[in-house]
Amino acid sequence: MIKAIIFDFDGTLSNRQLNAYDFFYNYFKNYFSDFDEIEYEAMLQDMLTYDCNGTIPVKYRIIPFVAKYGKYLPDNFSDTFIKDFYDNMYKSVVLKQETRQVLEKLKGKYKLAILSNGDSISQHNKINALDIVKYFDEVLVSGDIGIHKPDKEVFEYLADKLNVKCEECLMIGDVFSTDILGAYNANMLPVWISKDLERPSRNYHGYRINDLNELFVILEKEGC
Repeated sequence: MIKAIIFDFDGTLSNRQLNAYDFFYNYFKNYFSDFDEIEYEAMLQDMLTYDCNGTIPVKYRIIPFVAKYGKYLPDNFSDTFIKDFYDNMYKSVVLKQETRQVLEKLKGKYKLAILSNGDSISQHNKINALDIVKYFDEVLVSGDIGIHKPDKEVFEYLADKLNVKCEECLMIGDVFSTDILGAYNANMLPVWISKDLERPSRNYHGYRINDLNELFVILEKEGC
């Protein structure tokens, strides 16, 4: 019986791609003022590719960007960018279209939590900016305790905070190597949310959805 639903944040509750795109769109204007619209868009699409949907540290994401566009950037760009990224990403954060409605339907029926990897301050800034904390019994960022997904200890720690067993938890996230692997190792029910319907997966036979509303079908199948 599922008693608690745990959500990843970036790319699960929030539209991480749009969040990053809007930040990059505004941030790079001063550096690429001579680019026309299509040239600027090409640079933005490159940066989104290098960004890897936030799955690797920022210092590594900008290495290929600087290699390609370094002639337009100041010598201290990398240090400045990393600080500005962490300080300002929350200003362009946006929920997925269905998120608030889904949370409204789930609130009161299950214990709800957020489990997000990342820097404690920047992640909490993003979550708090969206006025969704009221829906959750617990909000945990890996930086809060120094344990990161997919380490099963962070999943077990959160289940204990929710006063439920791991096997009573459903974990939904978009990054397979952190959210799904971690939930699997912690004996939680994993749900992989992925908009990339062409992405192959031969070894995973569990739940895979592309919209949070599909959670209700899963909960019904699980007898919840």
